[in-house]
Amino acid sequence: MYNEEQIIQSIDQRISINNDPYPYFFMDKFLPLEIAKKAEQEFNNSPNLDDAGNARYQKTKLSFNKYQEMPPTIKNIIKICYSNLFLKVLEKKFDLKNLEPDWNLHGGGMHQSFNGGFLKLHSDFIYKRKSKQRRVLNLLLYLNSNWKKEWNGSIELWDKKMNNLKFSVEPLINNALVFRTDKDSNHGFPDPITCPPNESRTSIALYYYTKEKSIFPFSLKKRQYFHAVWKARPNKVEPTFSDQTSFFKRLKNKFYYRLF
Repeated sequence: MYNEEQIIQSIDQRISINNDPYPYFFMDKFLPLEIAKKAEQEFNNSPNLDDAGNARYQKTKLSFNKYQEMPPTIKNIIKICYSNLFLKVLEKKFDLKNLEPDWNLHGGGMHQSFNGGFLKLHSDFIYKRKSKQRRVLNLLLYLNSNWKKEWNGSIELWDKKMNNLKFSVEPLINNALVFRTDKDSNHGFPDPITCPPNESRTSIALYYYTKEKSIFPFSLKKRQYFHAVWKARPNKVEPTFSDQTSFFKRLKNKFYYRLF
């Protein structure tokens, strides 16, 4: 039997941070395999996922973020990854202080995509509205035992200027990726997946925050920091953040929003 402390100690010993294009680590065999397999089985038997996609940026995406209603093994994985002990490991490895988990799983939780689905390259929202929290880390854990490389769906990390693909890995079961998030943390799986109708790309997505301090009763941040900013690959005709946005909305997003 494995316990929480043993699992976290094993992960801690195997983390190696890569800083290109931004700080991240990838790990296969993230959890004991029987835990990941059980989570996969529970995920595939869960009927509760809701539509979270759109045809331009994240086609066929389903998600579910109600922690208390999740299957037990998935809840336990989140509990481990949001534990104080694991937060300390992430703080040490990424040189961060006072990490905070998001038990509301805003934008996170259980994610699923089907044949034809994709997630265009983007940088994530950095702030939640009316909150002092700044998002600093993403954790992605994949749960796909039968995934084949030719089906696409590999997670990609791109450089700041969107010139070069720096890292990619297939969404195979028990593969995990943790990376720093900011306005240039460009990532996604931009090509439509071609898995059979009876297969899907499944993952658990968890986000971590730090609380910003201010001597003032409010803080001003650019509006675009409150939502994903979509970006095109070189020599590809793809939707971006502003290509179908009106002039006035583009102008609006250059101004500031009162954070708290």
